[in-house]
Amino acid sequence: MRRNKEVYFNETLPYRSHNPLNIRYAPKVKWQGQTGRDEQGNCQFSGFSMGYRAAVMILRSYRRRGIKRLGTIIERWAPRTASQTDAYIQSVIDTISPRYSEPYVVARNTVIDLRNRELVIQLLLAMTRKEMNANAAQMHSMRTYAEMGYDLAVSTPKFWG
Repeated sequence: MRRNKEVYFNETLPYRSHNPLNIRYAPKVKWQGQTGRDEQGNCQFSGFSMGYRAAVMILRSYRRRGIKRLGTIIERWAPRTASQTDAYIQSVIDTISPRYSEPYVVARNTVIDLRNRELVIQLLLAMTRKEMNANAAQMHSMRTYAEMGYDLAVSTPKFWG
C-alpha cells in the first residue's frame, strides 16, 4: 500500500508527457515528435526518444552559443536560486562520475563534447534522474530512449554543420 503523497515514477507528468527533461513549451518552436503541451507548460512528445532528441538539439544550440561546460549547461537549463542550481549540478556530477568510463572525473567545468555519445547520454540520464526524481532502477529503463534520442538528433541533416 502506498502512502497518500507518494507518486510512482510512471504517474509523474514528465513521464506521461514523454518529456523526461521537462522541456518548456515555446509557441515558436515545434520539435519533431511534439504533440502538444501539458498543464505545467512543458512539451508533450509522442515518445521518450523524441523528448531526448529535443534535449540533444537544445544542447547543440547551447554549444553554438558557447555554452559547453557542464555547469553552464545546467545553469541555463534549470535557472533557479544559486543553491538549487548548485545542488542540481552536484547531483548530475555525482550521478555521472561513477558511471562514466573515461579516465577523468566529470566536474562542473567539464566540456560536454556532443561527439562523445556516452558522455552525452550519461548527462541526459543524470538530468532526467534529477528532473523526474527517479531512482537508479527506473533510470535503467530510460537508457535505450536516451540512446535513440541522441542517434535521432545527430542524424539530422546539418547537425554537425
